[in-house]
Amino acid sequence: MEQDQALKMERWTTAFASYGWEQMQDKLNQRVIGKKETIRLACLTMLAGGHLLLEDVPGVGKTLLARSLAQIADSSFRRIQMTPDMMPADITGSMVLHPSTGELRYSEGPLQAHVVLVDELNRASSRTQAALLEAMEERSVTVDGVTRALPKPFMVIATQNPFVFEGTYRLPEAELDRFMMKLSIGYPEVHAEADMLVREQSKGEIERIQRPVLTTEEWSLLIQRRRSIHVDAVLCRYISELVQATRRHDQVELGVSPRGSVALMQAAQAQALVSGRSYVIPEDIKALAVHVLAHRLVLRSSQHMTAEDVIQEVVHQISVPSFSKEARVSQERVKPHDILYSRTRMGSETQAVRAWLPPRETGEWEVSVRNPGGDSQESLKQDSDIDTSSKHQVSPRRRSKEGGSWFRGLFR
Repeated sequence: MEQDQALKMERWTTAFASYGWEQMQDKLNQRVIGKKETIRLACLTMLAGGHLLLEDVPGVGKTLLARSLAQIADSSFRRIQMTPDMMPADITGSMVLHPSTGELRYSEGPLQAHVVLVDELNRASSRTQAALLEAMEERSVTVDGVTRALPKPFMVIATQNPFVFEGTYRLPEAELDRFMMKLSIGYPEVHAEADMLVREQSKGEIERIQRPVLTTEEWSLLIQRRRSIHVDAVLCRYISELVQATRRHDQVELGVSPRGSVALMQAAQAQALVSGRSYVIPEDIKALAVHVLAHRLVLRSSQHMTAEDVIQEVVHQISVPSFSKEARVSQERVKPHDILYSRTRMGSETQAVRAWLPPRETGEWEVSVRNPGGDSQESLKQDSDIDTSSKHQVSPRRRSKEGGSWFRGLFR
């Protein structure tokens, strides 16, 4: 029974990496126009189980992106509008006297949701900002000595205005360190803004994404699957050398913490998952290093570089350790969950795949993971319909009833 459940999970996550991931981004790109890379990184943070900080000027779509991320996963959503007079109990909840019984009862705060938007976080006092620390790290809140768990999965999306704006406070380092990524949306290009205006006239404001790509349970499943993505010990050493280099940099007062190195590994795992791989490669780490690590640095007052410049310099200087022969063999060896399933007919056990397909695309499916070595390669070669030339790619295909051609182009 457990083996069947694990196989179904593998089938579903493979279908998501092949099609659902693209559909997720396409729907969000219809809401926040012209910001594909920002949306991709925000979705990665979501699938990695991390928190997201959006810093930008007002009116560029920070709140819209946060609300859309909750809607894409059909999750509960709450918004906290931070003000200087906001108190910690306004966030975590408090004990309230019930008039009929005279008893104190817990009244939950706005943190009791799957996705919580903390709008203009740096307008709240440091005392109120500190109320989020436990929620972001332990996924729980403590009120009147009682610790209560928050919903799972749980994600904080905070927005902040640039520090030069009136009425803003600097975020403490402990709170910045709890955000997996810090992103900036920025102003749209001319053509993107014109497209936005045209859509606004023709469609008007869309309150919700009508057809979410995920459910809350499926979001949790993807986070669980992300944890099983393999990170070689050599790459763990590489991440450690990167963060150590930030601590020794002459322009850095406070380098990346161990929490930052864990966040970089988790983000790289999510990148590998949506790429259809069961293992992390060095390019995953390099591509995400700036977005995950830069906001954790505290530079010296006499610095001549930005935090992004420091991370880019470190990534350029630290070479990727070479893999030993034994490590390469271990990495390329087929794992049991790499061979997913072959020639299964669309039915109850593959409803997740059907949910991402256009109505006409039903029929017989084959999903295989091609591996360059091991006994499984020989077994794959026995089927002449399967191309085993590329390495470790997930290839969903549809075969016509005649069996002579493959439907190509639906998936990337």
